[in-house]
Amino acid sequence: MDCEEVRQLLDPYVDGELDLTRQLAIEAHLAECNSCREAAQRITSCSRFIRVNLPVYRAPPGLKSKVRTTLANEDKPKFRWFREHGRRLAYAAALLLLSCALAWTWLTLSPSKDKELIAEAVSNHSRSLMVSHLVDCASGDQHAIKQWFDGKVDYSPPVADLTQAGYTLVGGRIDILEQRPVAAIVYQHGKNLLNLFVWPATSRKIDMDVRSERGYHFCAWNLAGLNFFCISEISAADLEKFEDELREKINL
Repeated sequence: MDCEEVRQLLDPYVDGELDLTRQLAIEAHLAECNSCREAAQRITSCSRFIRVNLPVYRAPPGLKSKVRTTLANEDKPKFRWFREHGRRLAYAAALLLLSCALAWTWLTLSPSKDKELIAEAVSNHSRSLMVSHLVDCASGDQHAIKQWFDGKVDYSPPVADLTQAGYTLVGGRIDILEQRPVAAIVYQHGKNLLNLFVWPATSRKIDMDVRSERGYHFCAWNLAGLNFFCISEISAADLEKFEDELREKINL
């Protein structure tokens, strides 16, 4: 791909909206082109700034009760047919809900979901190294990083100091996985960097033994309502050790 083609695709590239083939082609181009890499970094920084600082507004507490009151005061004769056939409708609705639940469960547990997650994590990890935007908060202080995440994500990611085990805390940033902001906690082991992605396991729980793809090793697990996905160039044995040390340190 040339620079003009890459520039036209930088926005969907940064947002993770491209298919894997074009994603890899752009990453290869960015590795060799300083100009396009700087443009990607600017877009990434702007996108993260907007996600972190965009205000979120909650509906007023009394809105639900007002809606229910309004519905209750509607002309009741209009709903006579529904009252007469309510039981049949209830059975049909229950069957529909059951069908939807089964379909949702199948899609959630489908191997394709894992493939999409792995592709996103690999892309995020390699991109964080190539565009020189590894962390938004550079610190080796676990408390400082944990405090930095407060208000930027709607949960509290555990941050552990694993220096004695050989994994130095580098910092943290906000990234995107499964179409939601997630905490990315960065460690260093020797010359290699590890990205640890943490987010709530609300839609599905993930669990993967150590695997490899495109020269990276990665593993995933879920504990205490959170998903953890760790990826790096370190060996499989070192990655397993990192998981064990992290589990023990944060007492999950």
